[in-house]
Amino acid sequence: MSKFFPSHQNIKVSNIDIVAFQCQDIVFQFACIAPGAYLPVHQHPESQMGMVISGNLEMNVNGKKEILKPLQQVYSAGSEVPHGSVNYSDESIFCFDVKGLTNLSTDEAVFIDLKPTSDQITNFPSHIAVGSWFTTIITQIPPGEKTSNQQSDSEEIGVIIDGKMMVNIGGEQQEIKRGEIYYAPADVIHSGYNSASETVTLIKIVLPHHS
Repeated sequence: MSKFFPSHQNIKVSNIDIVAFQCQDIVFQFACIAPGAYLPVHQHPESQMGMVISGNLEMNVNGKKEILKPLQQVYSAGSEVPHGSVNYSDESIFCFDVKGLTNLSTDEAVFIDLKPTSDQITNFPSHIAVGSWFTTIITQIPPGEKTSNQQSDSEEIGVIIDGKMMVNIGGEQQEIKRGEIYYAPADVIHSGYNSASETVTLIKIVLPHHS
């Protein structure tokens, strides 16, 4: 199994189908939440953030409730902060969350709107949300374009929500598509290339590395 392109595990929790990926000590999960399904309010030592990809989900973070709309907001629930969700709609909801132990935040409980920006290197149109222990960036990569080689002291998880993209991490190359992820550990060079004829939407979750 590749560390950079992790395989997944399928999990069924009530009316929620979960596809989980282990990225060293970080857990990334896609979830498909059936109409009427809910995840009871709970808490755990790991901090957690998440976003809706399709559908509208009511999220409860420490008693504050908001309707998350696709690709517009993220939520952040710090260590031991109660959180849960409900799908009140008549359609399934597709979303993801990221869980990990971090020493950067212990009690964050917020909803953060994504703001328009552009990639500092490529100038591709992007949206960004910055939490106390993560940064989420959604970037549109035009056909035939590539991201530059990147290397930082942060870990990065990448998600394709439409199209497909060739990704190179530490000299290992693989094409990823919807439902798959890549994981770039801290200090490992990585880049991507859109070889398709359509624009690719890439979500990056950047997490400062901690020991």
